[in-house]
Amino acid sequence: MPIAIIAGILLPQAHVLSPAMPFLIGAMMFLTFVTKIPPQTHGYTFKIEIRAFIVSLLLVAALWGIVTLFHLPREVLLGGAIIALCPPANAAPAMAKMLGGSASLALKIFLSGHLIACFSIPIIYGYLTGTDSALFDIALKIFNSIQPIISIPLAFALGLRAFYPELADRAAKFQKYTIHLWTFSVFVILAKASFDIRQMGFMDLWNNGTLPMMAIVSLVLCVLQFSLGWFCERGRRPIEGSQSMGQKNTTLVIWIASLYAGPVAAIAPTCYVVWQNLVLSYMTVKIKK
Repeated sequence: MPIAIIAGILLPQAHVLSPAMPFLIGAMMFLTFVTKIPPQTHGYTFKIEIRAFIVSLLLVAALWGIVTLFHLPREVLLGGAIIALCPPANAAPAMAKMLGGSASLALKIFLSGHLIACFSIPIIYGYLTGTDSALFDIALKIFNSIQPIISIPLAFALGLRAFYPELADRAAKFQKYTIHLWTFSVFVILAKASFDIRQMGFMDLWNNGTLPMMAIVSLVLCVLQFSLGWFCERGRRPIEGSQSMGQKNTTLVIWIASLYAGPVAAIAPTCYVVWQNLVLSYMTVKIKK
């Protein structure tokens, strides 16, 4: 992962691979959705995701208040909001299992989180990026962009699981390669970000404070979400809560932010990729020790 991060920053030419991002996201979604889920209490999964959604709304409201109070650029709000609204990452079940938690519970949180994101991101982010009169149109555009990436892999995986369970079991064996797709996605994301920042002018973004603000906002949100996820579920499932709230499907929301809020707003979730993977690397090292 550190190699992917450094290579992406140093090789902006790889931004030509960015049109493949929706397909990479879809492939990771399918490999996660096709995994066989053992029986488990559904009510508790729903409670975890509802708590995570409420926390995300509170973070968006707090960020909105800070941006308004201190007259910060609107891109700070748009970049931070998409991080808070982002559903759990494809690798969350694998990381939860590695850290000693329940992969099946994290997988169910992943599923429910993406179903909520299908509607919450278009409505809330549509409102933040547009005007009141154009809310429906913008929300519909975001929904039409995000839902095929989630619904098509989900429908394909469930259909395969229902009608061809043997093929589904074979496909599920490739789920372990999701982390490799994720690593390659991080490389492409950072290459695209590196290219965009160079095009906009690195020194201009640094001198006007945009780049430092985006990096700080994403770092604060990263620490808060991992910590709040652990705290909210400390009684029963702190590992799964931390992973579901802190580890984000940044590949999805960077793409959405680039489309509807511009490359400047996309810097915040791109920075989150770096912070998130540093936190996950630290966690795995601590567990191994």
